[in-house]
Amino acid sequence: MTISPSNSWLNRLIASVLHVAACLMLATSFQAHAQNGSPMETVETTVTAILEILRNDSIDTDEARTLMRIEIGKSFDARAMSQSVLSTNWRDASKEQQDEFQALFMQTLENTYIGRVEAYTNEQVDFKKEDINNNRATVDTAILASNNEIPVNYKLRLRSDGWFVYDVEVENVSMVSSYRETYRSVVKRDGMDGLLAQMREKAAQVL
Repeated sequence: MTISPSNSWLNRLIASVLHVAACLMLATSFQAHAQNGSPMETVETTVTAILEILRNDSIDTDEARTLMRIEIGKSFDARAMSQSVLSTNWRDASKEQQDEFQALFMQTLENTYIGRVEAYTNEQVDFKKEDINNNRATVDTAILASNNEIPVNYKLRLRSDGWFVYDVEVENVSMVSSYRETYRSVVKRDGMDGLLAQMREKAAQVL
């Protein structure tokens, strides 16, 4: 049976509507989940999921890293972290530069964070406490390595769609602050384009 142009157009329209509806349902599901979770639940869910991926011997390294990036993307506030790292340079950057920086920075942050977690794949994590102050929160955790505790603390902020991480402190050293100091000096010397070129080069080396 030959489908007439009108029927073909109608079928494509219906397919598009169904696709949009499915995306909206998925987004609503994620939003509801985030809104119902506390800062502690947000961190515990993400860290537990990442450790389960790392401990799954049936997943190869590349697939594991992809899955971990997905988990990080669910609970880390990429925009807030990027703005904080660039500080005043964020306002001076163009929209295109902001978008590229955000993508490259999150890739850099994911590689750093995942690298830290991978070093302690078989260790236990103690989710100690959460401290909520209005729309900001801190979740203190510790990696129990041998007879030593390695503090890893998460800073979160409350958005309309739930709690999201905007900084991670490993052994009391802030990832965001560390990158801020490094990037500030690069922008001062080479400009925003120079920083992006450097970040692109490093990202390519990782790949």
